[in-house]
Amino acid sequence: MDSKKEILFEISRLISKSLAGKITRDEQAKLDSWKRASGHNKMLFDRIYSDVVAREKIRQYREADVQTAFDFFVRRRKVLGDRRRRVRRMVRYAAMLLLPLGVALFYFNREEGEVMPKENQRVEVAVTGRRVPTLTLSNGQEMVLYGEGILLDEVQGIQVRENEAGGLEYCVPDSVKGETVYNTLETPVLCDYSFTLADGTKVWLNAGSKLRYPVAFGGDERVVYASGEMYFEVARDESHPFFVEMDGVRVKVLGTSFNVNAYKGDRLVEVTLVSGKVEAYAGERCYELKPDDQLRYDRERNYVEMAVVDAGDFIAWKDGQYVFRGKKLADVARILERWYAVEIVLEGSVGESIFTGVVNKEESFDAFVQRLGETSSLSCRMEGNKLYVR
Repeated sequence: MDSKKEILFEISRLISKSLAGKITRDEQAKLDSWKRASGHNKMLFDRIYSDVVAREKIRQYREADVQTAFDFFVRRRKVLGDRRRRVRRMVRYAAMLLLPLGVALFYFNREEGEVMPKENQRVEVAVTGRRVPTLTLSNGQEMVLYGEGILLDEVQGIQVRENEAGGLEYCVPDSVKGETVYNTLETPVLCDYSFTLADGTKVWLNAGSKLRYPVAFGGDERVVYASGEMYFEVARDESHPFFVEMDGVRVKVLGTSFNVNAYKGDRLVEVTLVSGKVEAYAGERCYELKPDDQLRYDRERNYVEMAVVDAGDFIAWKDGQYVFRGKKLADVARILERWYAVEIVLEGSVGESIFTGVVNKEESFDAFVQRLGETSSLSCRMEGNKLYVR
């Protein structure tokens, strides 16, 4: 076996152990180093995970009770808590998976016939498949955020910097007073983004979301304007309550974590409390939420419904997963349409079908379609950018 094949065999072995959750710390460091060595390595690793793991899980679904397996996953996710690094997330998603070594080797061997990019060649779309967010300054200037350490000048000496971690930082001089200056951050499809507001509040934006916020908070209230899906961890400041304004709902907090879902065009606005306490104003009433409470406001009917949920299911998206527990397929389709930028056509009464499962945001849409078709009685066909399900 020549040196190149020896390396490929070793990397294949490490990938297999990583996805099976059997890898040691030193082995994981070697695998991470290989992935960082080139964009092609990273792309190949993602391909092996998203395509092959999905097929292996299909085999397992056929041999086990789906609901039991899903319940195990939920319990497993609770135990693991805040392990949010991507590799840990992948191990958790495949905790019961034993990936055959030959599968990874198959992918490496297939690569031999493909054109390899040069080591220093820039590969953006192919590596991540993601689009990038846009920041609009108060003067209307738009800047696409590539995570390259940009530095922008705002009004009144305020500077905006994108740090190495890909988040925004605001440098606000002590002398800044007067009119509140707003920025707007917007995420397209296939993109989520997190950053920290000037008061220390952390915000995660899901795909297709928009947040308008002050670069520096002044006055007695901290107010931001949201459209889409976002998760907030609000910095506590009892003398300056934090408000999230949405179409039809206003949320007031002092210091807590919660999720909002208020996409334009959707009938429902949802507020899900993770920790702390919030007050939500909807219709003509004020509702107080406790952890795991969810407020659902029907904008068309001007109707509010309160429910108790597992809040973890509703914030898993920020850690790379969509968790669906007994969801109507119509609701699942709407979420996946937004993430994958596809149109899903549900024929007949298919939209009323109940779907339970987990979709990893890193996996390809084709992998989801194949899994849906092979684990249910539904028939799926792709025509261009449309998926027809019946």
